[in-house]
Amino acid sequence: MKLILMVLMAFFSLTLFATTPEEAYSLAQEGKAVLVDVREAHEVEQGMIKNAKWFPMSKITADENWKKDFVALVEGKEIFLYCRTGNRSGKVQKILKENGLQSENLGGYETLKNQLPTKQ
Repeated sequence: MKLILMVLMAFFSLTLFATTPEEAYSLAQEGKAVLVDVREAHEVEQGMIKNAKWFPMSKITADENWKKDFVALVEGKEIFLYCRTGNRSGKVQKILKENGLQSENLGGYETLKNQLPTKQ
């Protein structure tokens, strides 16, 4: 019984606090949030979510000064991450959390491009 209760609580906490891509995009349009694309340059050439900022995961993993640059990019706003499929943005979310920055993973561009405006 305790296990079922724990599973239900975890499920409801995820659904109550998860932001939809459309909500995140709207917050970004209002200047309250920033969408961050963590894909690499060759992937971004295929398109991005309109008005998203680019900060590749490789910069986070290779540049010891990445945090200063990242904080300047997001300007204290809510942070929503995406990559190609959602895997790397999940890893970046974990790194950000370890460095005191809260964020949400919106998943992958392959899905988001069908839900949100894009640019080439």
